[in-house]
Amino acid sequence: MLIVAWETTAECNLSCRYCRASASASPDPDELDTSEALAFIESIAPLQPMFILSGGEPLLRPDIFQIARRAVSLGLRVSMASNGTLLTAEAANKIAASGISRVSISLDGASAELHDQSRGQGSFLRALEGMKNLRGKIGFQINFTITRKNERDIPEFFALAKDLGAEAVHFFFLVPTGRGLVEDMISPERQEELLMQIDRERENWPLEVQVTCAPQYARISSPGKGRRSGGCLAGKRFVFISRKGDVYPCGYFPVRAGSIRENNFMDIWTNSRLLQDLREKPLSGKCGRCSFSKTCGGCRARAYAETGDYLGPDPSCSLAV
Repeated sequence: MLIVAWETTAECNLSCRYCRASASASPDPDELDTSEALAFIESIAPLQPMFILSGGEPLLRPDIFQIARRAVSLGLRVSMASNGTLLTAEAANKIAASGISRVSISLDGASAELHDQSRGQGSFLRALEGMKNLRGKIGFQINFTITRKNERDIPEFFALAKDLGAEAVHFFFLVPTGRGLVEDMISPERQEELLMQIDRERENWPLEVQVTCAPQYARISSPGKGRRSGGCLAGKRFVFISRKGDVYPCGYFPVRAGSIRENNFMDIWTNSRLLQDLREKPLSGKCGRCSFSKTCGGCRARAYAETGDYLGPDPSCSLAV
């Protein structure tokens, strides 16, 4: 299934340390308006993608439920990515009524100490309260971006997710875009160790487990419970639309494939040279020589950031090929 993530707004009530969007206290004046957003949804409907309403904080966009309802009516599976602090009981009821099928909430640690250092005092408890308001109304997952500061929290994170009633945990490995810093990234060797730790832990918990921005997990993950994770989806089964309508292979990959304000999404998805390259061209360097090049593919965003070549080797991989 294709996953389409749309950055609905730059506006956010928090200012998080690792924010990919470099979100702000007010919306971007050039964001897609309601009519543009609805036309965009119409254009992607034939593909029947999973549609993620991201941000910023999407709950701050006044027309967000109108947009969600329209997407659901067209048969799209719609989810929302939130920081959780605005998930009041009323907001939870509106989300459920709109047909949104899942909410993802980001935590930066298994306790208030680390999370609040990144997102602001009191934000951890407010996010937990938001999850409590969702329980029994709509399923939710917890997203955890792994950095040097919080890597030790992985075991506790599984336990916390189960206790809170989450359906899933999604682990992200930091890509230094937006406000993310290179010095907060995990080393390739440590990433390998943590991926193996996640794979061991996941068998102990009744949770859906996914790993993002570490495609090497495709060669590490053990089969079981119908789950398979890993591999870079950018431009293949994942695409990101900015708040201004620009199309990117993923939210961490700053090479534009086109703009839905200039061309129909289907035309961009089918004919963009960048997206065609990611699907068809062979990789170079050690990623091209690697026997896992098809199942893993390396992180194309990190390859571009390191070498300027989005088909080049992934610097986050520790394999010597």
